[in-house]
Amino acid sequence: MKVFQVPMLAMSLVGLSLLSGLDASPAHAGFTFGQVTRLPVPADMGNDVVECLSYDGLEMYIVAYNRPGGQGGWDIWVSKRATTDGAWGPMENLGPGINFSGVDDAPCISADGLTLYFCSRYRPGGNNHWDILKATRPTKDDPWGQAVVLPPPVNWTSTGGNAAHPWISPDGLEMYFNSMRPPNFGSWDIWAARRATTDDPWGDPVNLGPGVSSPYYETFPSLSPDGLLLLFGDSPWGDPVRPGGYGGPDLWMARRASLSDPWQPATNLGPIVNSSGGEAVPRITADGRTLHFFRQESGTWQVPILPIVDFNADGKVDGKEVLGLVEHWGEDYPLGDIGPFAWGDGTVDV
Repeated sequence: MKVFQVPMLAMSLVGLSLLSGLDASPAHAGFTFGQVTRLPVPADMGNDVVECLSYDGLEMYIVAYNRPGGQGGWDIWVSKRATTDGAWGPMENLGPGINFSGVDDAPCISADGLTLYFCSRYRPGGNNHWDILKATRPTKDDPWGQAVVLPPPVNWTSTGGNAAHPWISPDGLEMYFNSMRPPNFGSWDIWAARRATTDDPWGDPVNLGPGVSSPYYETFPSLSPDGLLLLFGDSPWGDPVRPGGYGGPDLWMARRASLSDPWQPATNLGPIVNSSGGEAVPRITADGRTLHFFRQESGTWQVPILPIVDFNADGKVDGKEVLGLVEHWGEDYPLGDIGPFAWGDGTVDV
């Protein structure tokens, strides 16, 4: 699975096109990216993959291959810190209740920190391919319990079926994942399963459709903390990548106006983040301010997410922008809606 062994005005225009240039919908509050830097990681971490941060920012979940102290193959590890500005502690293997000797991958954690979802390949007790599992713990201070394979309809039980790369929404009511089950658009697509409450079983998964899924691979989906942005990657296996990128596997995004609206067509995250080498595993932090991702051969990076306030794209932030905000105060005016996250929340306000 782990074959993976923009001056301000210019960026403003790029950022705005990220959200509105590739589809016919009205322009939305734009965002762009700042400077890409290394993500602080544990001192004992090599070129392993940071797959998820807990919502409180105190746990980092990492996937590493054949690391001493593991169960063999690809294992899930965790590093902890006491405060959000503290140093990360040593990596700890999650143990045989989570990991086995094959491939364990794509950990994601619920907002309350008490449920861990991940996927395994050819795991005993699974469905002979990729399966999604979950483990729980009573409190954040407790160890994870024994992982269990999710039942259908999330996991696909037919021969050669698969479900991988899970991501749980902040409210726990949506799960996004990759699968090749029918009907698909030619390869690993993105699917979503939903449930009415966190105590209910998952409903039948739905393919996100041709605006997001494609004849190419889609991998490692994740959501923004408000659930209105969907991020995902291309194929990391050396297969043909989605057209419109920068040469290697790229990172992409789609957006929706509300949690009940459909996803709009996906757009490329652009050259600040993407390169000719290849990127994967996009994740937005719980405060919505930072994107972190894995870059082939060079580890995990981070980049700040910046709102665009030059609404009329004239190269100046001036009274026209202020008047525009006042005119639409309290309204659902997408172009001026830049908070609490850079992509807005549906209302121009404070």
